[in-house]
Amino acid sequence: MYNRWYDKYPDLKQLLLLLETVDEYTIDLISQDFLQIILARYKDEFDISIKNMNDNPPPRYSRWYDKNYNLHTCIEFIKTLEDNEKTELINAFIMSLLSFITNVDDE
Repeated sequence: MYNRWYDKYPDLKQLLLLLETVDEYTIDLISQDFLQIILARYKDEFDISIKNMNDNPPPRYSRWYDKNYNLHTCIEFIKTLEDNEKTELINAFIMSLLSFITNVDDE
């Protein structure tokens, strides 16, 4: 079995499994919301992280979430956080996704 870095974070793994089933347009909307969460919480760290990502891009974008730059940025940013911060941000993403799903269902 292939272990990815996020396999040790069950909530993130489940979030990504769910997002993988969503259409590209919705992924884009959700990713933009995730970016807003990151910017609100981690403005200074996010700027540094973006610079590092730009300076050191992955050799290839082969993962499904790499196809959406915003989602790729969010997931790569999560990697840079301490475990407790990862958990908090993942939970914020889950709440955002639940809110998004609820709002879509209400419309």
